[in-house]
Amino acid sequence: MHLEVIITFIISSLALTISPGPDIVYVISQSFIRGKKAAIITSVGLTTGLLFHTLFVIIGLSLLLRENENIFFLLKLLGSMYFIYLAFIVFLNRNKKIEFDSNKMENIAFFKKGLLMNLLNPKVSIFFIALFPGFIFHDNLSSELQFLILGIIFWFQANLVFILVSIFSQKIKNFLSSNKLFNNRKFIIEMCVYIFISIWILK
Repeated sequence: MHLEVIITFIISSLALTISPGPDIVYVISQSFIRGKKAAIITSVGLTTGLLFHTLFVIIGLSLLLRENENIFFLLKLLGSMYFIYLAFIVFLNRNKKIEFDSNKMENIAFFKKGLLMNLLNPKVSIFFIALFPGFIFHDNLSSELQFLILGIIFWFQANLVFILVSIFSQKIKNFLSSNKLFNNRKFIIEMCVYIFISIWILK
């Protein structure tokens, strides 16, 4: 086993997860708008999606997406439309209080939203199929098993990063909470985040 390859993969994964992108922007926005607990639950949904994309790589579905531009575009369009829909829902509910109530139904809703955000972004599967083969770390294990291990490592570090980001963002939210303009315009921030993700998926 080539331990240095795994260490390099962990470092690369951390750098990729921390870098600005739709997932981390979404986690930060959820912490700002709905609080730390909502952001963490959303993060768990997001990272659960990573496990599905790992499975897609193993069974060859990601390769199919990469080689069929029409299917790839349709999935991107579906994902983009989903976030436009979420932005529209936020606009309709702009006058309602948007705080996290921490009940079971809310927990499930935030988890589902995070999961769908990841699953409806086919770029993640394409990214994994490009990333994993460069970090084969064992001469005797099958590539499928190694992809699974790499996917679990990526999932674990992403959970850690997103939880820390949720906690840190909550501290910033506490600082801003005394600002009436911030409190009255939370829905605009959330709408902008959804529109940003929608555009990012399509580009």
